[in-house]
Amino acid sequence: MTTEMNVQEQEKMMGQESQKQNVNPKSQGWEMSKSARLGWKIFLIGVLSVLLLIPQQIILHVVNERNATSREAEEDVERMWSASQRVIGPVVRIPAKKGNAADVYLLPEELRVTGDVKTENRHRGNFDVTVYTADLSLDGSLQLPNLSEYVDSVYDLSKAEVLISLSDFRGLSENVVLHLNGHEYTMKSDKDEELGSVLCCRVPVGELRDTAPVPYSVRLPLKGSESLMFLPIGNSTSVELTSNCVTPSFQGNFLPEQRTVSDSGFTATWKVLALNRDFGQAVTRWCEYGDAISHGVSMEHSEFGVMMKVPVMQYQQTTRTVKYAYLFIFLTFATVFFVEYRRQTPIHPVQYLLIGTALLIFYALLLSFSEHIPFLWSYVIAMLMTVVLITGYLAGILKIRKTALLVGALLLALYIFLYVLLQLETYALLFGSLGLFVILAVLMFVSLKVRWYRS
Repeated sequence: MTTEMNVQEQEKMMGQESQKQNVNPKSQGWEMSKSARLGWKIFLIGVLSVLLLIPQQIILHVVNERNATSREAEEDVERMWSASQRVIGPVVRIPAKKGNAADVYLLPEELRVTGDVKTENRHRGNFDVTVYTADLSLDGSLQLPNLSEYVDSVYDLSKAEVLISLSDFRGLSENVVLHLNGHEYTMKSDKDEELGSVLCCRVPVGELRDTAPVPYSVRLPLKGSESLMFLPIGNSTSVELTSNCVTPSFQGNFLPEQRTVSDSGFTATWKVLALNRDFGQAVTRWCEYGDAISHGVSMEHSEFGVMMKVPVMQYQQTTRTVKYAYLFIFLTFATVFFVEYRRQTPIHPVQYLLIGTALLIFYALLLSFSEHIPFLWSYVIAMLMTVVLITGYLAGILKIRKTALLVGALLLALYIFLYVLLQLETYALLFGSLGLFVILAVLMFVSLKVRWYRS
């Protein structure tokens, strides 16, 4: 009896071992299949991330297209109002007799410019274009060299003229009168081979033969858009401008010696001496692109002034924002994946695709809102709409509101970090690198909790 019982127990134990041997291979196969499914899921998420770069490029193209449309609106207003203005003068031109020499342009001893510039915005569709009206006063003195140098056999002294060059004559709103040595001369429009469109008046040579400085003054009521520039043609040149423009950008080869910018406008003062420039008081050529020639004025390298164009920053900022789209998609997908893994709640690739699409819609919302309201508010509205949509969608998928809110909070923090990064200029690279390092460190820490080869 005892022997039979021992035999039965041995058979039972052998059967259990046989069952274990039969179960283990299946269990191992099941473990491997789960690991394979995990790998395929990660692969699909990566593919979706790359595919979503296509609509990202489309959005970037739309931003560039809207920026170009904005520039076209500006050009339309400039054609109807007046373009940017560059003021050169007054100078005395003494023409050479045909074939003998080049005309000579004698520059003033002193040039003082004072002006008040009033800006206003003109609307063209959804776009604002800044135009201005400037009331300029030019005065100073002409102290010309000994005119005996310009003998009648080479130069025609009887045709000496005073010229003032402007970029766009449509900006003149009144007739211009030159006051020279106590006399008045009405100026008319003409073309000069070197200076282009000019105001000119012929003056008697006797007015210019005095050895003492000859005083002059002229008033220029101007309209223009975008910028107002000057050339330092005086032996001593000073320019003083006041304006209601609150977003001035001082341009050119010389910055103001003094400037103040406030909510009511700006004031700026420039002072340039002949020693600060690379041409003399008698020139024969006016070079638009600064050709290296003797007795020439390099306009491009000598001008200075102010740009009063309202900066169209929303397109530049939106472009910079869109460039971070892939980072947002990757981090959001990674967060959702870890939540899916931890909660053991499967999320379909189509649902990942919808979340990625919502992230891209943020940039379309940002672009459209920023054309009507300030960029900050556009960013806040688009951010909140996107975060609420994704948070609500995840709450419906996961059935756990707390986890969905946590993902929404992380996404909100990421959007805030991006906005701060957009506002930085000098330290943008530093803070961006540090931020990416912190994000990578968090992802590496979270990934330690994933059992990649076990269920």
